[in-house]
Amino acid sequence: MNLTQDPIPHLLRKIAIPASIGMLFNTLYYVVDNFYAGMLSSTALAGISLAAPIYFMGLAISIGVGQGTNALVGNALGEEKQEEAEKIAGHAISFAWLTALLVGFFILLLSPTLFSAMGAQGSYTHEAMKYLAIILPTLGFLAHGMAVNGVLYSLGDTTSLRNSLIVAFFANIVLDPLLMFGFGWEIYGLAIATALTQLGAAIYLTYKVGQSKLGKSLSVANLKPNWPHYNALLRQSLPASANMFLVALGSLVITSAVAQFGEDAVAGLGIALRIEQLVLLPTIGLNIAVLSLISVNYGAKLHHRMEKVTQESIKVGIILMVLGGIFIFTFARPLISLFTSNQAVIDIGVSYLRIEAIILPAYVLSFVAGAVLQGMKRPAIPMYFNVVRQLVLPLTFIIIALSIMGTGIYGVWWSIAIATWLTASVQYMHMRNQVKVKEQTQ
Repeated sequence: MNLTQDPIPHLLRKIAIPASIGMLFNTLYYVVDNFYAGMLSSTALAGISLAAPIYFMGLAISIGVGQGTNALVGNALGEEKQEEAEKIAGHAISFAWLTALLVGFFILLLSPTLFSAMGAQGSYTHEAMKYLAIILPTLGFLAHGMAVNGVLYSLGDTTSLRNSLIVAFFANIVLDPLLMFGFGWEIYGLAIATALTQLGAAIYLTYKVGQSKLGKSLSVANLKPNWPHYNALLRQSLPASANMFLVALGSLVITSAVAQFGEDAVAGLGIALRIEQLVLLPTIGLNIAVLSLISVNYGAKLHHRMEKVTQESIKVGIILMVLGGIFIFTFARPLISLFTSNQAVIDIGVSYLRIEAIILPAYVLSFVAGAVLQGMKRPAIPMYFNVVRQLVLPLTFIIIALSIMGTGIYGVWWSIAIATWLTASVQYMHMRNQVKVKEQTQ
């Protein structure tokens, strides 16, 4: 693929479809973990559920490094600075290891305090600590994989990650029961299986980088620490990582509001969110494609192609999400019923999905705008918009809906809808303005 010359619609398909398939198998990977943890015991299942938000902190940092690598390497490639791109790519790998080791150790040290702050106590906290004792010290495997994958993304290669995630999914199906029950390692086995699959993926993705035109990035000279590049990676990665944290905090705000309506309401929301995540998978692939294309074309100063990327991605994304919205609105009840027979839970899940169907196109505006701005080396701007979309507006509207207007749970759903559409619209207009300014200066 030539990201600066090939037709934009063709590139979007070639990059986004493999990425979306990969994300599907990544989602299924953790379903497998939950399944086998449940077979071990309800305590083990509760333990990995408790460990999930703690592990997410390390995961967020690694994802941010991967996105920062994609943007910076892509910009250098677009500017036809081959040697600079190789250096940034190599330094990104060592930077990923440095941050993973520091963050992993720090989070592991703080885990007992975090559990106490969450009000968690009892035997399942011990299971959580067993899981984290393996997965956090080996966070470098994941971080390495994210960094080299960021390099591949800058070349438009999302097929390699897709392949590694599919293989990891099937390997996990075998390794989980083998290590947990065959070797008798129980929850440790679950964590070791994850670490091994992450190591395997990192090795494979590194091999693919070695075979690419950025293969020299793996030389010892390019892997040595470089503080100016580390600083650039930090400035590009931190806002992306912060966005991941904001998603978690936003979910906490919504869940806290819904919890006022009882256990059935929380269960209904949980099921509906799983369905929503599956419907949104194409937009994740589209987001990855937009970031890769904008990074390279921005570096090449091909601003007219950036405009084309935004137009095509918005068009494709909105069509997909309108179709997805019609689907979940029409089949909301049978979809929720696949997970539970509790009528109260079903009713709550259906009510959420039918409002969510109206919101789906707004996510396209938000995700595409964020990816474009990040590719233009403006990663802080999407972070500010996410603070408003995930926290400020939902919290404000929910308080008004529940405390002042007394709307009931529908007030929570409509608060999300209004907050998302308002923020996404403004963010999209801001992004379009930035792109047009660049296009006019060309």
